[in-house]
Amino acid sequence: MAAKKVMLWPSTRSKFVKDKHMEILYRSLLLVALVMVVETYFMYSFMYAIKLALMVLVSIVLTIEMEILFYTHDKDVDRQKAKELIVKSYPKLTAIIYALLIPIGTPLWLVGLGAVLATLLGKLIFGGFAHQVFHSSLVGVIFVTLGWTQLVDSVAFMTSFDNYILELMFDNAFFNNNLSLGGMYDPADLTSALGMLAGGDAYDFHLVFLGLAPGITGAGFVLVGLFAYYLVKGIVNWITPTITIASFLVVALIATAVNGETAMYPLQQLFSGAFLFVVVFVVTDPITTPIPTIGKIIFGVVAGALTMTIRLAGTYEEGVLFAVLFMNMLTPLLNEVFKQKKKPVKKAVAKA
Repeated sequence: MAAKKVMLWPSTRSKFVKDKHMEILYRSLLLVALVMVVETYFMYSFMYAIKLALMVLVSIVLTIEMEILFYTHDKDVDRQKAKELIVKSYPKLTAIIYALLIPIGTPLWLVGLGAVLATLLGKLIFGGFAHQVFHSSLVGVIFVTLGWTQLVDSVAFMTSFDNYILELMFDNAFFNNNLSLGGMYDPADLTSALGMLAGGDAYDFHLVFLGLAPGITGAGFVLVGLFAYYLVKGIVNWITPTITIASFLVVALIATAVNGETAMYPLQQLFSGAFLFVVVFVVTDPITTPIPTIGKIIFGVVAGALTMTIRLAGTYEEGVLFAVLFMNMLTPLLNEVFKQKKKPVKKAVAKA
């Protein structure tokens, strides 16, 4: 049987996914990953840059292998045909988004476990890419960060065999001194950009915008450039992400006025943490966000406002993950409530 005949279950949402656009998103994620590796090298040391690169690699390999294994058993096909099946499942996108959102200190075995859980519980259990309800990468991030809190904490390496091996190989005078690039922060003693904001003492804005402050996913100048390119080229639908950003900034402006923050406070919030990264690569996803225009607007308004609200009032520093997952859950309802009804076709009355 040809692999195309056992392709992923059909879905009306599949028509909104274009291979060419997904390939551009994948290459963009590789660019963001490369920028983050270089910035990690500059902010901390060579060892942490290597760790981040390994996290991305491990995540990609295990995400792909998990999908191949699933389809070889579920569809009873050989490995080669299973590889053909996952082409339109875009596992590499899931893998990179997930890997960049979890802390660098996470042990590699846990990175791998999270990649498997993200794929299985976030995507395959729902019937594959075109049927997932929650964005699979965020599912993996939530499992790892909330399920193993004692092993996931910022940049400093947690106790594990793989982290120990990396320290043994790269934590020495040659790499720390001879190959030092910047060493701006001590991984064992730092505060994230969002943590500094909460404490009322923010990092300089240029550092935040360049992604050279702890706890930032991506770099503001890169993400803004990519997002502008996507909108101009029509690679993503503009409604949901722009409404999400606008809603976020409105709540941030209200907080600025109420709490007497500086004028830069909304922009500090915008470029700190993972919000902008998630907006560009997750909120633009055509599968887990609404199809009707009204649904897109509601998604954006609630996701943006809820993110900022969680940051201000919640105990979890990064609110965008919960906000987007919550709206993912409501997406099928929004699709159903606001779906366009087909106008009945009037039959021509035959003249006597």
